[in-house]
Amino acid sequence: MLTKDRIALRVTLTAFRRIVDPERTVATVPDVDAWLYRLVQFAIREAVAGRTLDEVLSAKAALDAELRDYVRARIAESGVEVTELGVKDVILPGEIRELVNKVVEAERVAKANLIRRQEETAATRSLLNTARLMEDNPLLLRLKELESLERLVEKVGRIDLHAGNGEGLDALLTRLVRLKAPENA
Repeated sequence: MLTKDRIALRVTLTAFRRIVDPERTVATVPDVDAWLYRLVQFAIREAVAGRTLDEVLSAKAALDAELRDYVRARIAESGVEVTELGVKDVILPGEIRELVNKVVEAERVAKANLIRRQEETAATRSLLNTARLMEDNPLLLRLKELESLERLVEKVGRIDLHAGNGEGLDALLTRLVRLKAPENA
């Protein structure tokens, strides 16, 4: 059967019936199962033809209710009662199933990219706020410097520092980042 947007699909249904008035059923319907099968076929074809593929896939409960109403209205005077009727499975052709899978995968990738961009934006804002704080507070800048050196030392087995002219570690750190311009005496 075809959907409103001209996509072919197969639908499997489950239907349970009960004979509530055998005399009326025999008088009105010669073959109950074949008659009920045709009614259900007409109902599902009409329901699917009026919907797009997305609507069929997303609104299964509404489709089930529409089918039940359609069939129950037509068998009311026959002595037959439909106790359950509903869509069991919607089977898409191979190429359509592949396209739907690609669309779903593309949506997942797009969502992951959006989350990653939001996280990158938050990290950039955090860095900017940290930079502003360091700009206004030289002591904080020095602490950040020492923190960075500590992380570096944790990853390296040995570090040899040479400040030159025997000036020591303080001279090396001062030359790495100057807190303020050297004052001329």
